[in-house]
Amino acid sequence: MISFLIKLWNAIANIGVSPDLDFLEKKKTQVTNLVITLGLPLFLYFSVINLIDTRYLMASFNFSMFAGGVFILITQFRQKFHIARFFIIISSTVIFTAQCLLFRNGNELLLLINVIVAIIYYTEKKFIFAITVINLLCFFWIRYDAVYHAPLFPKVPDGRILFNVATALISFVIALQYFKFEQMAAQKAIQQKNAELEALNKTKEKLFSIIAHDLRSPIGQLKSTLDLVNREFISKEEFHELSHHFTKQIDQLQDNMNNLLTWSQSQLNGIVTKPEAVKASTIIQEVIDLLKQQWQSKELQIDFEPFDEMIWVDPDHFKVVMRNLLSNAIKFSKKKHPIAISHSVNNKDLSISIRDTGMGMSKEQLSLLFTSEEIKSTHGTDKERGTGLGLKLCKEFLDKNNGEIWAISELDLGSTFFITIPLSQSQA
Repeated sequence: MISFLIKLWNAIANIGVSPDLDFLEKKKTQVTNLVITLGLPLFLYFSVINLIDTRYLMASFNFSMFAGGVFILITQFRQKFHIARFFIIISSTVIFTAQCLLFRNGNELLLLINVIVAIIYYTEKKFIFAITVINLLCFFWIRYDAVYHAPLFPKVPDGRILFNVATALISFVIALQYFKFEQMAAQKAIQQKNAELEALNKTKEKLFSIIAHDLRSPIGQLKSTLDLVNREFISKEEFHELSHHFTKQIDQLQDNMNNLLTWSQSQLNGIVTKPEAVKASTIIQEVIDLLKQQWQSKELQIDFEPFDEMIWVDPDHFKVVMRNLLSNAIKFSKKKHPIAISHSVNNKDLSISIRDTGMGMSKEQLSLLFTSEEIKSTHGTDKERGTGLGLKLCKEFLDKNNGEIWAISELDLGSTFFITIPLSQSQA
């Protein structure tokens, strides 16, 4: 029963609300829906009571408010928010003024609420000023008329007046609280936007630094050396001796460019996954072969035994993850050390580990590995450079593919990275 009421409450609040509405417009629409919906039973109830008491004109006013509330909800549903809000302000002013002058029912306080509602709804100063003046004039007119003239129709019972006054005061408090909440929400939204902009600026500065230094430097060195060859300052044999060094730099440059382009695309367009059943060991072997020059240049040994398990993943994302993890293992391994890639099956997931016996990490580095917003790059054992984006990509891609990543490490003893990926649906 409680869950049904919550669903009903949310359904009423979100009449006409769409994802493209900004935060404040959404809140204004939701509050309007709830207040009008809560008022409908009261309007209908008093229209019946007044009809029974032969107060036909009062009953017609109450029923008009009920019909107006239904009209407002329909207008909200059709996303004609400005029409609904204008109708609320104008009809409230007319009906409350008429009721007070004719029946002395205490609704003049609601005219002050009307002013607050107009301030919440609108930002146009001239319109707010006009509504404020009109409602205040009506308020003082009612007060003046109450002193110097008798009502045209019999005065409503004191209990009804007390109820109307209490309703006005409660509405006044709700309006003020909402106004306060709106200001706090706007301030919070501004602070959040400022924090996002600050983070984006830091990222932009880091990316420009990477492009200016880590990417431009090897290209500049290669160009300078080629110029020396073309001018015959160094022989082709000497250049051939340097080619091994340039090959390593170009491999690093390619990896860095791949990460930069992949990360930039994910930030601009979002990460779209296209999962399918793939054989994990096939992709892992492709990555090992792709990075062959890098691990062979450091005389590393890659220990990997192929396996048959199929996983449910976007193959391009899985390849990026494995390329970055193996590239990192190579980068931080010392010469002639082994790198072990192993697997295990646990419930509906496949776990893969990549273990190296290289530099390792401190506890502080390990704790910030997947949580820090800052982009950091660390040089490898052979002064290899990176962008600091590799592990960010791994985390983002695995999250999108219902996978996980974590690591254990000890300084100077090496690191082990673990990932889990859902098994293919046929094997799960």
